[in-house]
Amino acid sequence: MRQLRQRLLHYIVNLSLKRKLVCVVGICIFLLSLSGLIGSLILSKAYLRLLQETVASNLSYSSSIISQTLDRIEDMTGSLLADSVIQRNLVTANDSENPREQTIAHQALSQTVLDFYEQYKSSYVDYITLSHSRNTIYSNYLSDKRTPEEIEERLLAMADEGEGRPVWLFQYAQTNGFYLTRQIRNAQSPYFSSLGTLIVSVDLDEMISSRNQQEGAFPDTRYFIASDGQIIYHTDDTADGIFQKLDNASGDSYEILTVDGHKYFVYSTLIPGHSLTYTCYLSYDSITYSANISWFVSMVVLFFTCLIAVVFSHYTISSIDRHTNLLLKKMQAYNAEQISLPQTDPVYADRKDEFGLLNRQFDHMAERIHNLILDNYVNELWKKDAQLKALEKQIQPHFLYNTLESINWRAKSAGNQDISSMVESLGNLLRASLSKDNGGWTLKKELEITDAYITIQKYRFEEHLEYLSHCDPSLCSALLPKFMIQPLVENAVHYGLEENTEVCHIEVNVRLTETAGLEKQQEILQIFVKNDGSAFEEGLLLKLKNHQASARGFGIGLVNIDERIKLMFGGSYGLTLYNEGDLAVAQITIPYLDKTEVNSC
Repeated sequence: MRQLRQRLLHYIVNLSLKRKLVCVVGICIFLLSLSGLIGSLILSKAYLRLLQETVASNLSYSSSIISQTLDRIEDMTGSLLADSVIQRNLVTANDSENPREQTIAHQALSQTVLDFYEQYKSSYVDYITLSHSRNTIYSNYLSDKRTPEEIEERLLAMADEGEGRPVWLFQYAQTNGFYLTRQIRNAQSPYFSSLGTLIVSVDLDEMISSRNQQEGAFPDTRYFIASDGQIIYHTDDTADGIFQKLDNASGDSYEILTVDGHKYFVYSTLIPGHSLTYTCYLSYDSITYSANISWFVSMVVLFFTCLIAVVFSHYTISSIDRHTNLLLKKMQAYNAEQISLPQTDPVYADRKDEFGLLNRQFDHMAERIHNLILDNYVNELWKKDAQLKALEKQIQPHFLYNTLESINWRAKSAGNQDISSMVESLGNLLRASLSKDNGGWTLKKELEITDAYITIQKYRFEEHLEYLSHCDPSLCSALLPKFMIQPLVENAVHYGLEENTEVCHIEVNVRLTETAGLEKQQEILQIFVKNDGSAFEEGLLLKLKNHQASARGFGIGLVNIDERIKLMFGGSYGLTLYNEGDLAVAQITIPYLDKTEVNSC
């Protein structure tokens, strides 16, 4: 497994940039398409579920209205049988032998039944029948609506068994609707004797039709009502097929069923208070068709979107690959064996993107490399020429040394000690200036060449020059750059004597101090060159560097000393020029490095 992963990683790493970009873009398009597809599915299912729940909610409202209607009819029968007019006139109609009283009672009963019918016919009461031992009263006597004889006999028997309770008959719902019957008992009799029987016919077709009209959003809704596992009422012949496929014909649920190649949304619930299952169903084909069309359109849009993304990505990647290949070809053309400058494409001169920057940087780098190659070539030529000239002039210092030795020997032979001393000092200065010992130059050597210079100058200025040097012998092995003190003493002689007729006092002091470093105490070597007879201009060193003051021959040496110290030891060290009373002070500050310690390391 690990080897397979390494091989796969090696394969991916070695793919070209174009193929890597194609893979990345392809994976991104695939993931976006997949997420869009999944999101569309989730959204579609959520929409269908919301639609189904909305439809089910509306249909469940229909079942609750039917239940309330049936309960209202039961309440009506309770009010009717308890009505005092009904009670009183039924007793009269059953017991009185007086025809007039019977007629009056019959009229009162008919009017009361009619009043109840008019009041409750909006609750889909088709007609009301009141039967007693001598006659039968109808709510709409002139109508031909009558209870069939066999149904009426069954209702009377059911009323007797109910003993005053409301009893429903649903068996004939398809042809005659619902029937409610109950026995009317004498409320004044201690035995609650029977006074008659009340039969109420409910127009189920009108009730269902009215419900369908009120649910205007679903005009093609169809219904069926089942009791004891059988359909007792239906509005469409497909009810049997749907009823057979219902998972739970008595539960409160909804589902999508396919019957005879058509889809139906079916909602089934119980009518509260009655052993009836009320089922509503409507065609789901149009919704399925719309969902399929939406899904197809979404897929087409997704396909063309992906196609456009692929085409655009291919164009963009090809453009990037073209610029990359041009840069690679330029790099390959400019190799170690070909030192000619590559041709600069003007297209990249003003571009702000990475390709413009890369091409400009490469052109700049190639130009620098080209210049460095030429410079190195020229430097090699100059170096060889310098070596030849050095070989030619190598004899000249030896000639000078031999000449000075000859002069020194003749001066000593003639007893002229002054000339001998001057020549000897000049020879020491010459040897020091021509010496190549830069890494091991010590404070002792620097003070020796300074003394040699002072020796020569004293023969010139005699008593007008006084020189003092103070240095702890333990500091003589300190390392410092070559020619630090002597140029400062020479500067003091120049400005203190050559432009002044009085005595010039020059003093060199060397001392060791300590400063707090980041990790430990840092030892600092400070060298002071002081003279009277002159003063430093304020900010002289900065003005010399900025060419704001005239060097007059010695300013260049001051700048040279300061820059050499800073290059060797850092910006915190260097040369400082200032005035201290009547004295001009040149202060050198460098880190203390002992030659013996450095050599031992």
